[in-house]
Amino acid sequence: MVVQKDVFWKAAIITAIVFILGVLLGYFMESSRIDNIREEYKTVEVEWADAKLQSTYFQILNPKFCDIAIKENLNFADRVYEEGLKIERYENANKLNNDNQLLYEKQRYALFKIEFWLNSIYLKDKCKANYTNVVYFYLDKPSLIEKPKQETISLILRDLKNKYGQQIMLIPIPLDLDIATVNVIKTTYNISIVPTILIGEKNKLEDTHTIEEIEQAIKNAM
Repeated sequence: MVVQKDVFWKAAIITAIVFILGVLLGYFMESSRIDNIREEYKTVEVEWADAKLQSTYFQILNPKFCDIAIKENLNFADRVYEEGLKIERYENANKLNNDNQLLYEKQRYALFKIEFWLNSIYLKDKCKANYTNVVYFYLDKPSLIEKPKQETISLILRDLKNKYGQQIMLIPIPLDLDIATVNVIKTTYNISIVPTILIGEKNKLEDTHTIEEIEQAIKNAM
């Protein structure tokens, strides 16, 4: 009987140790993912600063350099889009760490995308750039009802982005990260429903739509 108890306690201790090691390993893996996210943000920030300075530099020197500025901005848009997908995968993989650890990075990246959007508007207006801004407003923490709607619209927009490439500036912006600038945008465009798509700063599509409806709205804005 004593031997059985001894075996039981040894097994319990080993199980506890394995469990704790598993939790610690998972925690360190998630911490590593957060570090990777931060590195992705740093990479995109540097590229954005470079693209923005180039645009300003070209326009200050001579309007004839608009073509170069537009080209660099379009190339940068593709890089931002790919980086965004990569960061999204990191965020979706984060399970053990508290969401507050990613809040700062999410807020900073949201502001970064808004700044990119404003620069795209500026270049389109001043340089007559041939692309259409498609801003996708969504919730970072959607309800059970909102989540499938957002996933559907996100997939549609991703397919259209792949189809039209640099003809579309796809800019996803979360509405629920407590950012003052986002609140101003919500008021300006009267955004109260998610998901909402703003096409060319004029046409607004609320809630769910078919890919045909969204594509036609984008074509009309081109």
